[in-house]
Amino acid sequence: MKMKTMRLLLVPIAFAVFALGTRGQSWTALKNAPPVDIGYMALMTDGSVLAHEQKFSAADVNWYKLTPDVTGSYINGTWSQIASLPAGYGPTYFCGGVFADGQFLVEGGEYNQGEQVWTNLGALYNPVANTWTAVPPPAGWSIIGDCPGAILPNDLFLMGQAGSTSAANALFNDTTMTWTVTGTNKPDANEEEDWVLLPSGDVLNAEVYYAVYNSTGTASEVYNPATGLWSNAGSTVAQVWDSAAACGGANVASYEEGPAVLQPSGIVLYTGANSCGAGNTALYNTATGVWTAGPVFPGSLNIADGPAALEVSGKVLMMASPGVFDGPATFLEWNGSALTEITGPSTAASDPSYVGNMLELPSGQILFSDFTTNMQVFTPAGTYEAAWQPTITSVPATLTPGDTYAISGTQFNGLSQGAMYGDDGQMASNYPLVRLVSTATGNVYYCRTHGHSTMGVATGSEIVSTNFDVPSTVPLGAAELYVVANGIASNPIAVEVGSPPDFSIAVTNNIPSETALSLGHSGSYSVTVTSLHGQTVTVNLSNPTGLPAGVSYQYSTSSISTSSSSSATLTLTSAYSSSTFIGNSTVTVTGTSSTTSHSAGFTLVTQPLQYAGYCGVPTTITRFYPNPNFPY
Repeated sequence: MKMKTMRLLLVPIAFAVFALGTRGQSWTALKNAPPVDIGYMALMTDGSVLAHEQKFSAADVNWYKLTPDVTGSYINGTWSQIASLPAGYGPTYFCGGVFADGQFLVEGGEYNQGEQVWTNLGALYNPVANTWTAVPPPAGWSIIGDCPGAILPNDLFLMGQAGSTSAANALFNDTTMTWTVTGTNKPDANEEEDWVLLPSGDVLNAEVYYAVYNSTGTASEVYNPATGLWSNAGSTVAQVWDSAAACGGANVASYEEGPAVLQPSGIVLYTGANSCGAGNTALYNTATGVWTAGPVFPGSLNIADGPAALEVSGKVLMMASPGVFDGPATFLEWNGSALTEITGPSTAASDPSYVGNMLELPSGQILFSDFTTNMQVFTPAGTYEAAWQPTITSVPATLTPGDTYAISGTQFNGLSQGAMYGDDGQMASNYPLVRLVSTATGNVYYCRTHGHSTMGVATGSEIVSTNFDVPSTVPLGAAELYVVANGIASNPIAVEVGSPPDFSIAVTNNIPSETALSLGHSGSYSVTVTSLHGQTVTVNLSNPTGLPAGVSYQYSTSSISTSSSSSATLTLTSAYSSSTFIGNSTVTVTGTSSTTSHSAGFTLVTQPLQYAGYCGVPTTITRFYPNPNFPY
């Protein structure tokens, strides 16, 4: 079994002596354990977690969903099974991620249904339809394997072909379901590499010399999405890939590398693997492009495949173990100046680092899995700095359940991809979630987000945006709205959750006592529109239907906008003519808003009156009677 190594990058300052213990943090087992063993996890844009069944068997086609409870607790969340992958595709150690439209990609795999085959299969999950669609591989790729990858700011997935000495790269567009070749000048193989998205939009990589062994190699490079080219990023100074130079060299080297995590400080922490003893760490300064050596892991610890995640406080949580693929696991935190051993989950004593997975939750906690049903949640100590929060600059003040709205602001994508594993198993969460909290009940509702304007990280003061769907289950009334990125929430915005804007319409005679009008005279009516929920509603009045011959109309205004009640005057004029209709007519006035239409009707009576002295010309008297039985 091949695993990925992780490197820890430290800030270029003096390093503290390895310490033990941090108070105020805890591990808690899920109240409802998953029904199957879980490996990979992905945070969806509706706040739910997709989790992959991990059996190294045909069962690896199965996926489950963890939904938080009404308080937003994942510890008390519930499980349900979602659609399975396309028949025959059950990968282990694959790459992928969540796109701006909320769809989720799974690509390749070192194993397929328990067989080590470096498959080239892939699939795209639509969470709205609960369906998977098979994704053909890039042209000419017979394998994809345990691929490195990253979703770029432009929402394309950059993937490297693995399972071989290939340096081939391709970009996937989930809207068109197409691949584009890129990165053709990449200097080394992709196998076992760990790629990190930078604030610039570039992708950082520390080479592992899989194709051409170099016992002292420390090269790195960056990929530029604008040019599609890789270029030299300098020496990592400390070697973070496992060359086993001190204990057998190329014959025993695993070529593994640990996870790399971008911190709010702008420093990327790369963690290293080592078959011969303690692993190294290296630090990359994204502002200067300069590498420095970080501290060496204590004892014989290193990370030859294993997880790491950024805590909301800016610390990095990581899972290390001795040797390559050995146990037991030791959990560490990096605070930018010191590595500190902390208490791990109850399974740590029996776990090597490579079975672990970490996922940042919108609650600010970290979800942990280890190929068992004993999933646990890590609640870290400390909190974030105010400058790291998303900020909301524009959102509607009134929301309707079932409707979709735009929201904009800053830092909606967080300051980092969040959780990492190594070359495969990307569990990034650098995209915005929208959370509503009911003022009356305190219940938490996540709105599915989609259409993010960027998939970058650390976007600073740039105004970014997304769309969100208000669940139909959200209760009416006052609520607080938050944008959450990598577990850090914005300050709340007060909103009102209301029914869809609606109105009633009525027609009344302005002079009820006047029952007759002579030919050539007019009668006026009030058309009243009343907002039913106190929301501003704009209603356009239609041409009255059912008017008899010889009767014309005119509105004082054909559009009424009100948050309470407002009226327009409808004037009807009976022509002084023998062709004017005599009898009863039903007249209807219809009002139409952006969401609905309503009508009001009345009976119009025209009847003749004969009296002398006018050269024998009959006079028609027109009477208007509102019809209370007309269906509104």
